Amino acid sequence: MEDLTKYTPTELLKIINDIKLKHDTLKQEIIDHTFEAEELEKKINEKIISLTEIEKNYIALIEEMEKR
Repeated sequence: MEDLTKYTPTELLKIINDIKLKHDTLKQEIIDHTFEAEELEKKINEKIISLTEIEKNYIALIEEMEKR
């Protein structure tokens, strides 16, 4: 951290406000990305369920063909 003694109280307050704004912005971006990741995970899980069903059907069809 740099030497803060060279700043006036007003300048320090401005720096504090700028840092708080950056902090709040980054925090909200992380929350938004977390929500996006959860939504993506939900979509992936739904597709895995569909894929599993398709694989079961495929296996059943192959087994039926082998019987004939």
